[in-house]
Amino acid sequence: MDKLFLKKDLVTGFNLTQDGVLAYIALRIIIDESIPLYNKSSTVDCVSVNRMAYTIVASQEKYEKVLLDSLQRGIFELQLANVIQILQDFSTKTSNEYLIDFSGMYLDTEKEQFITIFPNEIHIILGCAEIMKKKISMLKYFVAVVSTFNWSKNMRKLQGRIGTMSMEFIALQADISPRTCIRYNEILSKIKIIYIYKSNDKVRDGDKLRQIKNCYSRYADKEICEDYASNYENWYGVKHKILLTQKNKEQADNNRRLAQIYNRICEGYGDTYDKETIRKVQKYITNKNRTLQQEIDAKRAQEYMTDSDRRWVEKLEFQIKDESVFEQFDFLKADDNWGEPVSMEHDFSIEEILDMPTEGEVQMNLTNIDCIGQNDLCKNKSHCANLHGELFCVTKKDLGFIDIDDLY
Repeated sequence: MDKLFLKKDLVTGFNLTQDGVLAYIALRIIIDESIPLYNKSSTVDCVSVNRMAYTIVASQEKYEKVLLDSLQRGIFELQLANVIQILQDFSTKTSNEYLIDFSGMYLDTEKEQFITIFPNEIHIILGCAEIMKKKISMLKYFVAVVSTFNWSKNMRKLQGRIGTMSMEFIALQADISPRTCIRYNEILSKIKIIYIYKSNDKVRDGDKLRQIKNCYSRYADKEICEDYASNYENWYGVKHKILLTQKNKEQADNNRRLAQIYNRICEGYGDTYDKETIRKVQKYITNKNRTLQQEIDAKRAQEYMTDSDRRWVEKLEFQIKDESVFEQFDFLKADDNWGEPVSMEHDFSIEEILDMPTEGEVQMNLTNIDCIGQNDLCKNKSHCANLHGELFCVTKKDLGFIDIDDLY
């Protein structure tokens, strides 16, 4: 059996106790295996409590009294809820057996809400190293967790595989306390039935911050749960937004620094910088040119180019840098990875590239080789820029920390 279909509003909330849910699950398995209820050609069968126990435990050992008693109570609970009808009671002192009409258990999956679980999940939960009473309650909790998985169309391939409802809501569906939910989460995670992504970030809720809710999935879907939850944090998490903003600013500052050094190399001051810096600049320019050329090629490949498209291509072409300036550095020619794609922290967007400095945008106060080449603040006021009413001189060691746009 691949899947077991359960009527959602019956197995969640307060409609059935854990005993009723246990008995309902056992009877659903029996129906799927031997009663053609789907075509209503047969709706009656004789069922024993031991047979029900076998279907959910999958063990040939003697069943615990706690389990058998729970199933028996569940049968009568299902009858009181008009889910089944007991036609005959064949029970004896040593066994409990009933002739049951199952027509009330017919489930129309086209019209009624349902959830799906797998028989092996039931077997693992009821076979784990916990006392039987707790395992029966934990099975209903697991059903409640699965019932909260999101089936909306905008989830696309993740439909029915991810849940982000609050623990309080899941507790209501399982008819237990949130504290008990926490204990069951630990056990179900340990036996690899469910996976829970616990965020340490918060989201804005009006003028307040609230903790991001747990993200739930089956353990087999652990990776997609992590991806979904981490993406949510990146988009909405307060801490992640701050870190992302900082990272983007740091990378943008570094890109501007490399562009400025490239311009200095073009002006003949390449011997001012060490080999590693030259390598970084060369790789930066290679990446930038490749990104620009890809955009240019994509525009030219269009069936029709508007005047706006042509102006855009011209602007992009103007931004392409001359890489021949690096031919003066023999050590670059010897590098095995010269000209290969470079893995950088930040992928360039066209908008970012167009915002980077061009050769003509190098500030005249940074062209003095004496200032750029030394590691101490220069005392020569002719080398300095006026920043907010104070003289400021850029040294080689400070160059990476300066946003040139702020100097004027």
